[in-house]
Amino acid sequence: MPPITNGIAQVAVEWMSEHIQNSQGRGAGGKTVAHLPLKNVTSVFKTTTKPRKGVFSTRYQTVTVDGKTKVRKLYLVQQSGYRNGGHPLRDTGDLFRSLHADGIMVGETIRIKMGGNKYGLYQDRGFKTKGPNYIPLTMKGKRGHGTGNNPNKENLSRGKDFMMAWKGVTVPARPFILPTRDDLRTLGVSIYLGLKILLKGK
Repeated sequence: MPPITNGIAQVAVEWMSEHIQNSQGRGAGGKTVAHLPLKNVTSVFKTTTKPRKGVFSTRYQTVTVDGKTKVRKLYLVQQSGYRNGGHPLRDTGDLFRSLHADGIMVGETIRIKMGGNKYGLYQDRGFKTKGPNYIPLTMKGKRGHGTGNNPNKENLSRGKDFMMAWKGVTVPARPFILPTRDDLRTLGVSIYLGLKILLKGK
C-alpha cells in the first residue's frame, strides 16, 4: 500500500537529512563516520592601502611616474577563504532541501528511490578534477563570477576575491546517502510499528 511504501521511503529521507545536519554518514562496515570539513585555503594579494585588520607584511617597490623614480610601500595581505572549515553538504541548505524519496513495489520487494541535487552524489563518493578550478575567497568572488568566464574581466582581484587551482582539486568522500547500522535499526522499527498500526493487531 502506498502509505506503507512512502512511509518507509520517508525514513530514508530522514536518515539522509540527519547525516547532513550532523556532518556524518556511513563508513566501512556500516559504522558512523564524521565528514571532513572544507580545507583551509589562503592567498596573498598586494595593495597600497594599509589594511585595518588581518595578517599582512610590507614591501617597497620602485616605480617610475612621469619620468621620476619613486619608492612606494606595498602591503602583502593574507586572504583566507570565506568557507574555510565549512561543511559543503549543509552550508547553503540547497542539498538538504532537495532530498526526497519514493517507495516502489517491484513484485514482493519494496524499493526506495531516493533523489536530490546531482552534486550530492559526487560529494557522497568523493571526486578529483584535472583543473583549472576557480575558487572564490570572498562572497564577491562567488557572486561576481560566471562559470566559463574570465575572472580577470569580471572586476575581481586574483588573490583577494579568488584563486586558481591549476592542477585541480581532490574532494574527499562525505557519505550521507546509505544508512548506517543505527539507521537500519530505526528503519526496522518503523516498518514494524507501521505494520502494527495498519493491521490493528490482526
